[in-house]
Amino acid sequence: MYLPPIRMLVADDSGAVQAFFKDVADRSPMPIEVTAANTGRECMSLLGQGGFNLAFVNVNLPETSGMEAVGRARALGDKTFVVLMSANVTNARLDVARQLNAYEYLVKPFTAADVNSILKTYKRIMIPMATLIVDDSRTIRRVIRQVLESGMFRLSIEEAVDGETALRRFKDGSFDIVFLDYAMPGLNGLQTLDAILIKQPKAKVIMISAMPDADLESQALAHGAIAFLPKPFFNADVSRAVHKALGLKIPGLTANWSPERDARQQAICPADDDQDKAADDNDRALTWA
Repeated sequence: MYLPPIRMLVADDSGAVQAFFKDVADRSPMPIEVTAANTGRECMSLLGQGGFNLAFVNVNLPETSGMEAVGRARALGDKTFVVLMSANVTNARLDVARQLNAYEYLVKPFTAADVNSILKTYKRIMIPMATLIVDDSRTIRRVIRQVLESGMFRLSIEEAVDGETALRRFKDGSFDIVFLDYAMPGLNGLQTLDAILIKQPKAKVIMISAMPDADLESQALAHGAIAFLPKPFFNADVSRAVHKALGLKIPGLTANWSPERDARQQAICPADDDQDKAADDNDRALTWA
């Protein structure tokens, strides 16, 4: 698949740092065009103009901090894939980085391998992926869809209300990633997982369940699931699972996050409920017609 050159902004007042990123870009197999910014105001102006795919922004910039520059750009609708960086990091800075929807926070000194890992992730993000959400709860399907659609990956999402419907979806096409509930009417998650992998052995299946059972998790992984998510789960849990499914390094901002460290976060996927059972029964009847 042809990918146009990546437009990368490097906002750092150090000439050595700018030269480092230029060298990484020159050595990359991906075509990368590097633009440098020396101050926070310049960074903010360039982000505001749009057109950048990727930005590495030093937190400690002259005139305006890197975080303020990114924050103001975000307020104007900028969605650039941002990596923040500095020589020192605090939990408060990490919290702000997450609020700014930064992908990662690199602590200096870092290596070319660290940057290349991020470039590899960005390249993978550009490739569209077919995704199937299988759950008999309309609420659960909706919240998972909302999280995936608001995330960084380009996903074409379809839904299925049970295992039988999911297998019929596979007859019409293939899916790269499957979010599969365990407890469903008819075929359960493990039975559906086995049938999916027979049809498409390369499918990456993430099992989800309201039962945080270690034995069930072991069974799911033994049957070929790539990850197991107990409900309720959070945005970061979904991000970690998708990174794992794609064989990508999990960013520190995501890997080190936990709900205990951020009381403001609410679970994006509740435990199972019966509020939408009637609607889902209707959906299932339509799919069987």
